[in-house]
Amino acid sequence: AVVGIAGPGDPLANPEPVFATLRMLRQQAPDLLLCLSTNGLALPEQVENLVAHGIHHVTITISCVDPDIGARIYPWIAWRGRRLRGCEAAATLIAQQLKGLDLLVARGVQVKINSVLIPGVNDAHLPEVNRVVRAKGAVLHNIMPLIARPEHGTHYGLTGQREPGTEELAAVRAACGSD
Repeated sequence: AVVGIAGPGDPLANPEPVFATLRMLRQQAPDLLLCLSTNGLALPEQVENLVAHGIHHVTITISCVDPDIGARIYPWIAWRGRRLRGCEAAATLIAQQLKGLDLLVARGVQVKINSVLIPGVNDAHLPEVNRVVRAKGAVLHNIMPLIARPEHGTHYGLTGQREPGTEELAAVRAACGSD
């Protein structure tokens, strides 16, 4: 059996209850496969904890590797007590994501990458993301469609960003060699 820890929110933004849960699961069901999903911002600092708690695989959401594109995806991040914006925020997040990917792969943890396809923002860039994460050892790169419904209240839902069509999603997946 597999147990995955994901959102809402990033599990590593509040690591204490996450690691307490992992300890409990490991003690009570040592044969479970333990998985975690993260945006990667706090990942490098938690890799050793994840390995020590027997995490089998980690999913990192990486939707760009270019800070100029990232500035259009991530309006801001909270980083070490500060709010970073624009390219500085995106460059910080991307660096943390890629460092976390490197550290996990070096420790033998399987890493899957999710990328959200945002038409007109990162659609032409996702093959570059695929090249980078595959070269770093990601075992799977999953291209997911943006869901931007106004009723969800998300940034893109409120700004009217359109969702990708089926053909558009298939074309980007094919360009990335994704299953």
